[in-house]
Amino acid sequence: MTGQSIWKNIRDRFRPGQETVIPAPAQKLRLSGKEICIPLHGYQDYLIEMGKQTLILSPAPGITAANHASAYDFILFDPQRYGVGVAHFQRLSPGSTLVVDRKVDYQKQVFSAPRDAFRRNFSVSHSGDSLIFKDPISELGTYVSLAGETQDIPPITLRRRAALKKIREIFGGPLQPLSVAEATANLKQVNELLGKETGHPRDTLGNPGGVLQLPDHVTPVVVGDLHARVDNLLTILSENAVLDSLEKGTAALVILGDAIHPEEPGKLEEMDSSLLMMDLIFRLKLRFPQRFFYIVGNHDSFLHELMKQGVPQGLLWEKYVLSSRGEEYKTQLELFYQQSALVVLARDFIACHAGPARRKISREILVDAHQFPDIVHDLTWNRIRTPAFPAGYTGSHVRQFRKGLERDADTPFLVGHHPCSADGTLWLNAGQIGQHHIVISSRPDRVGVFTGIDGRMVPQIYPVEDLLTWLNGQVAETLP
Repeated sequence: MTGQSIWKNIRDRFRPGQETVIPAPAQKLRLSGKEICIPLHGYQDYLIEMGKQTLILSPAPGITAANHASAYDFILFDPQRYGVGVAHFQRLSPGSTLVVDRKVDYQKQVFSAPRDAFRRNFSVSHSGDSLIFKDPISELGTYVSLAGETQDIPPITLRRRAALKKIREIFGGPLQPLSVAEATANLKQVNELLGKETGHPRDTLGNPGGVLQLPDHVTPVVVGDLHARVDNLLTILSENAVLDSLEKGTAALVILGDAIHPEEPGKLEEMDSSLLMMDLIFRLKLRFPQRFFYIVGNHDSFLHELMKQGVPQGLLWEKYVLSSRGEEYKTQLELFYQQSALVVLARDFIACHAGPARRKISREILVDAHQFPDIVHDLTWNRIRTPAFPAGYTGSHVRQFRKGLERDADTPFLVGHHPCSADGTLWLNAGQIGQHHIVISSRPDRVGVFTGIDGRMVPQIYPVEDLLTWLNGQVAETLP
C-alpha cells in the first residue's frame, strides 16, 4: 500500500467535521481557537510552542513493548528541564486527556515559563490512534509542529536502554546473585563506607548514628518499600535521567528500607530475589557512595518475630543467607543494618521508614537513636493510628517530630511501610495529616517515588515492565 493510501485510510477513520491535519516536517500549525486532530503514524515527537514556553510531547511505549503493537503513552515535558536532569513531567495515556491548568497540583513544576503555559487553555487528548490538540483562546499564539523525523525507537526509549546498559556495566554482568566471595567483598566495602560517610554523624558510642543529612545541592529521589521487586528499582534508575544525574552528582537516591521480602501471595518464602536486590543495592552504593543511600526498615533484620501472613520471613531470611552466603556474609549484613541511618534530613523534607518518634526528640537524640529501642521501633515499625491499630501515631506526633527537628510546620514528612490500600503506590496527606505522605514502591504494575523539584517534593509514578528478563536477555555490546 502506498504512503498516500495509508494516510487516506487514517483520515477516513475520523468523524466528519473534525479538522484532521497531517503536518509537513517544517509546518507549524496555529492551534489557537482550533481543535486539530493529528493521526499517529510511527513514533513521532511533537513540539508545542506557547510564547516563551516550549514543550515536547514524546512517545513512551516502554522498553519491552513491541514496535507499534498497541497504543502507547506519551510524556509531556519541558526540554530545558527533562532529560537534562531529574525533572517533572505529565503522562498522557490512551483514552485520556491532559489539560494544562494551574489548578492541577504540582503541574507548575513541569514548566520553565509557567505563566505563558497557564495563560492558555491548552489540552491534548489521546484517542489511541490520534492526538487531538486544543486551545480555544484565539488571541494567543499556540503552535504545534513535528519535532524531527519519525523514529523506529523513540528517544525516551533509547535513553532508558542506555541507562539499563550502564546498570549492567555497574553490576558487572547479568543481573543474578553474585558469588559468595564477590558479594561478601562488596558488603565489607559498603560497611567501611558507612563507617566514614559524609552527612552521617557518629553517635556518642562512636558508631554511625541514626541521622543522614542530605546535601542541599542534589535533587533527591525518594523510594519507598521495594520488597524484592528488582524491576521496580530498574524502572526508577532508567527513567527521567535518574542514573545520568547520579553519575553527574546532581541527584541522590534514597531507599526508605524494606527492599527485601516479596509480598505477593505464594512468594512470601522466596528469598532469591531479595539476595539479588541487595547485591544490586550494594553495587550502586559502591558506585555512588555519596549519592545512593539506604534507610533501614523493619524487614531489614533477622528477627524471628518478623512475620507476613503467618510466614516467618525474618527467620527464613536468616536461614537463606546462612545457607547461600555463609556466616561471614550474615555477620556483615547485620553490621550493615546496625550502621544504616534511621532518618533522612534534607532541605525540603524529612523521611524515615515507618513513622515519627512518639516522644519529644531532637536531632542529637536521633543521632543516638540506636540506643533507644522505643525510638527505633517507632521509626521502623509504627503506622498511622486507626481503629485497627490504636497504638499508631497521629498528626500531633508528626507536628512534634517536625518541631523537635526545628522544621517548619509544612515540611513534607515521607514514610513507607504502611500502604493505605491494596493497589496504590502514593498517598498524599495520608491520614488527613497535612504534608504527610506515604510511598510504597513495590506494586507490580507501577512504581511511585517523590522527587525534589523547585523546592517541592513532587509525587511521580512510572509503569513497571519486566526489565530484569529483558536486560539479562540482551547482549551488552549490542544494546542500542
